[in-house]
Amino acid sequence: WGAAEPAAAYGACFEAMAASGAYDVLVLVHDFPYRSLPAEVETANEVALQLLGATRSRPALLPVYVSLTSGEPPPEIKAVLDEDGEGAPLLRGASEAFTAIASVARWERVRGRRLTRGPWRPDWPAMASDRASYGQAQDLSVGPPAAAPSPVILSPAPSPVILSPVILSPVILSERESLDLLRAAGLAVTAAIAVPDAEAAVEAALALGGREVALKLDARDLAHKSDLGLVALSLAGDDQIRTAAHDLLATGRRHGLEIRGLLVEPMAEQGVELIVGMRRDPSFGPVVMVGLGGVLAEVLDDVAVRLAPVPTDEALAMLLELRGARILDGIRGRPAVDRHAVAEMIVALSRVAMARPDIVEVDLNPVIASPHGALAVDALVVVAHD
Repeated sequence: WGAAEPAAAYGACFEAMAASGAYDVLVLVHDFPYRSLPAEVETANEVALQLLGATRSRPALLPVYVSLTSGEPPPEIKAVLDEDGEGAPLLRGASEAFTAIASVARWERVRGRRLTRGPWRPDWPAMASDRASYGQAQDLSVGPPAAAPSPVILSPAPSPVILSPVILSPVILSERESLDLLRAAGLAVTAAIAVPDAEAAVEAALALGGREVALKLDARDLAHKSDLGLVALSLAGDDQIRTAAHDLLATGRRHGLEIRGLLVEPMAEQGVELIVGMRRDPSFGPVVMVGLGGVLAEVLDDVAVRLAPVPTDEALAMLLELRGARILDGIRGRPAVDRHAVAEMIVALSRVAMARPDIVEVDLNPVIASPHGALAVDALVVVAHD
């Protein structure tokens, strides 16, 4: 204000910024005092005209006028901003105004991407031709019940149309069946050797070349094994494996579980624990998420969510959205994880969600992300049946 007349100072600044080509939005923030004096209104109009003049011949540059007062700005400034129908929007409050500008920018970015790529889901445009009233529309989010979960993932097909409501009940697959299904779908999941007893577990561990192993109880309808003490990690040597196997089987019997045996799995490489999951929302269909924390995911509550299917660049963007994203880059001398491997797991899971409408939920927890890839070391799949 003290360097020159307001019109000259603001005019020079606006013109320099507009001519630089470095900006998409030019914002004038003005603090109107309560019941502004005529001289103050005149000054406000002068600087507003400089804003409009610098952007008038530059249609790609959006002018915005922000008033910091909570009251109504003087009508004179509204008249200036509405001049010839080519003025500037008048927003009140700095936080509200810049939040609105950021929201518009995000919408434009997403819209531009949609115009280039097409709709997020190929069948969405057809929904516009459906004139059914709300609540009477056909259910396109789920398919008919399958006779049995198939580990073979077929190429995606259009969602079948269900003309009458079908009541489906969720069935939780065991870890063994869950891993088999997802492995067949191309996801990186841990190897798991199913054995009937402790001695067979010792033999299976020897076949893994002396690596440390994890032992887990193999039982039907068992969702969260670690909560019941049914997982033993970092076991090495026959005695440790044998003792842990007997303990797991005994614990499972105490809980009254339908025990089939044990799973012997090689211990994964050290890395960052993540959770990757999918849920079929009744309104939006399959939704995919990724988060930090593994078994601590619910405590940290640091997740990113997208509608399926998810392309690779969107999967990478999900990782950037996490509050703790810097952990993936390595901290305290640890190496960065392979983000692309994590992104590919998200992409692959979204493909499964689109190809298998009978799958209602998938929980990969934890997923171990390391410099050499990403591996799901536990899996839970829920399918819908009659």
